[in-house]
Amino acid sequence: MRQILQHLGSGRTELAHVPAPGPSAGCVLIQATHSLVSLGTERMLVEFGRAGWFQKARQQPERVRQVWQKIRAEGFLPAVQAIRSKLAQPIPMGYCNVGRVVASPTRSDLTLGDRVVSNGPHAEVVSVADGLVERIPDNVTDEDAVFTPLAAIALQGVRLIGAQPGDRIVVSGLGLIGQLAVRLLVAQGYEVYGLDPDSDKCLAAERFGARCFTLHPTADPLPDILAWSEGSGVAGVLITASTPSAEPVNLAARCCRRHGKVVLVGVVGLQLNRADFYRNEVSFQVSQSYGSPDPTDVYSARSNFQAVLTLMAQGRLSTEGLISERLAFEQADGAYGTMHRKGTLGLLLTYGDAADLLAQNVTLRPSVPSPATQQVALIGAGNFAARTLVPALLAQNPCPVVAHVVSARGASALIVARQAKAWRVSTDLPTALADTAVRSVFLSTRHHQHAAQAIAALQAGKAVWVEKPLALSEVELAEIAAAQAATGQLLMVGFNRRFAPLAQHVAQRLRQIPGPKHFEATINAGTLARDHWLLDPQVGGGRIVGEACHFVDLFRYWAGAPIASVHATYRGADGQDAGRFTLEFADGSTGQIHYLTDLSPSQPKEHFRISGADWEVEIDNWTKCRGRGIAGFNRGGFWMSSPDKGHRWALQAFLRAAAAGTAAPIPLDELLEVSRWSIRMQSMPISSSP
Repeated sequence: MRQILQHLGSGRTELAHVPAPGPSAGCVLIQATHSLVSLGTERMLVEFGRAGWFQKARQQPERVRQVWQKIRAEGFLPAVQAIRSKLAQPIPMGYCNVGRVVASPTRSDLTLGDRVVSNGPHAEVVSVADGLVERIPDNVTDEDAVFTPLAAIALQGVRLIGAQPGDRIVVSGLGLIGQLAVRLLVAQGYEVYGLDPDSDKCLAAERFGARCFTLHPTADPLPDILAWSEGSGVAGVLITASTPSAEPVNLAARCCRRHGKVVLVGVVGLQLNRADFYRNEVSFQVSQSYGSPDPTDVYSARSNFQAVLTLMAQGRLSTEGLISERLAFEQADGAYGTMHRKGTLGLLLTYGDAADLLAQNVTLRPSVPSPATQQVALIGAGNFAARTLVPALLAQNPCPVVAHVVSARGASALIVARQAKAWRVSTDLPTALADTAVRSVFLSTRHHQHAAQAIAALQAGKAVWVEKPLALSEVELAEIAAAQAATGQLLMVGFNRRFAPLAQHVAQRLRQIPGPKHFEATINAGTLARDHWLLDPQVGGGRIVGEACHFVDLFRYWAGAPIASVHATYRGADGQDAGRFTLEFADGSTGQIHYLTDLSPSQPKEHFRISGADWEVEIDNWTKCRGRGIAGFNRGGFWMSSPDKGHRWALQAFLRAAAAGTAAPIPLDELLEVSRWSIRMQSMPISSSP
């Protein structure tokens, strides 16, 4: 199938051939008939891509601050590499899609062939979360329904204003969302005043009941708005504009009556003038796109979709005049060439039928790699695969042939496949596992999938690399151990820290020093979004089992002795999974892991201290090692150095073992031991005894 991708580094728009998604629980599989180009969001992305580095930085000053923090914490080269990697990854475009249901495993109210609207991208086949798909009423056309996601965004903003029918509302910005907001407000009995610098868009809003003012530098709309509101000001302002200027938000505050509300739907500068808000105690709120993803929320995305479709079915919400041009999907490049024309509103893409739309495998190279080469499959195409795993694989000598890249999302798989110079790209895991030429499989999917996929790969006769964690429960660990014992296949977990050059350097010296040691790790883990999948117990399993396991393994490696016990001395209460843990080893060594989420972003990400009776060694962010009271430890320390966390060397050890059929680089009993303790630590209560 085909899908539109946007290259943020260059601004180029591509109609790419990608594998179709397959049916999956929690999602609806849809064959598209129409999609709508969102001029505001998509034009902003195109303009950002076409801008130079300096202009990109000016458009996103908050990203610049993050880059400086990354430079201070990790060094200059890692920051530059992260930026280049981000800009090199194209992104799917679009979020207004209408089509026919192909499969609906978990939405019993939908059947094969139903017409539905969703926030799916511009693609011939889309897989969309259940909560963002709604059936279209019989008397609503596809061309009307395709506006539903945009109208839901407008409706969410209107709801947040909380005004009553009859109140006066200003809509600032009369693009597609603004036009729909005007029509929604008028349909519900509000008086509406529109603002936009485009006179054609003002005329379009006036045809549906709004009073409008064409913005220009020499005229101030405030006197007219105050006169229109009989001097009292308006109940609220909905800002749907897209501009770096902060004037729309401050003008909005000046327009409001006492206790009025300004709701931001668009993207504007946020240098708020306190006096403008102070005078009438005006409140400011940012709207959450279509609404809450929680279907039980009164303002959920699905409830907003339903409300919009109901208004359309009742004939109260019209999309008349909002389609400026209709284009066949294969002419999509033309849509992005016309979006800057004055007065342009909706660009509608229409889709035809093709025999191979649901094909889940796409061959990128016509010839077949030699059977003598070491062929591997990559399962999962997220950030880790793109930024860490693939570069580490490409650095191997000899470099393995990536025969398959598999991901649930075809666009993600294609992006990583191109980077890895892969032969095939797919959304079909069984096909990749059935390829007898593939010797090794790398799993970098979300954590809840690791155990089942590792077992399937082992049973398919593959050497298996599982990006940590190995499993999320001790039951899963036992099942993996049984599968490995039954197949005898090589199994490894991505505990790369023990392979870092500085970790190896320290380990060699520690083996020469008798007696117990003490290890201490301070990890600046940072804060994740509260809805990040890693914090979901059912999907990510939590940050201790998913990330802190690295340091359990590192201490186990340095100690060279089994873990005897672990105690939690602190667990964060902010939902970010912070924790402090004390480990005791069978040889008398001890360790402390401080996995913290509230440190300054400018502090080093990882710092280690190893000590004995009268000596101490420190590793700072995997760039330098310094010893005190003992010789032979000093190494590194160049300010331009990139942290070497061992990814390349861990992969090298695995690939060599897989090719030669030799012993696993990390003994299986250690993998299971570290994984078992990490699982226990995830839910471990605070202990009063060390």
